[in-house]
Amino acid sequence: MSDFGYNIRDARPEELDAIHQIELRSFPDPYPRGLLKAFFFIPGSIIVAESKNRIVGYAIGVIREDHLGHIVSIAVAENERRRGMGSALLKGIITKLSRMNAKKLVLEVRKSNYEAKSLYQKFGFEKKKEIRGYYQDGETAEVMELTL
Repeated sequence: MSDFGYNIRDARPEELDAIHQIELRSFPDPYPRGLLKAFFFIPGSIIVAESKNRIVGYAIGVIREDHLGHIVSIAVAENERRRGMGSALLKGIITKLSRMNAKKLVLEVRKSNYEAKSLYQKFGFEKKKEIRGYYQDGETAEVMELTL
């Protein structure tokens, strides 16, 4: 348990609805429930932040191409933000993917999401390229990488 009253742990399939609700409220183009469910069966990890027996955040990471980890999504419930949960989830998913022999991690982030990019940079991620029109609304994604 952290000093702020939350715990980071592995997600359980029965928590899919709570994860999906956070996804829906966090992103303008959320992943569908079925895709989130599929991540429970893909090599990688889903972790959650739990506070007072409620899921208040999650992180999803997968292993691709042997030693490449892909951080798919990190989100924290709006009323729980700015308490260090995003950092704790990022640290947790980096640790999980590293233990699965990931040598490099990649992620995509909206070019306009300065707060998320700042968090990733604090952990050593560096911008490698941009993908124009990546998001449904046409916004550009920045691809960031971290070598472990």
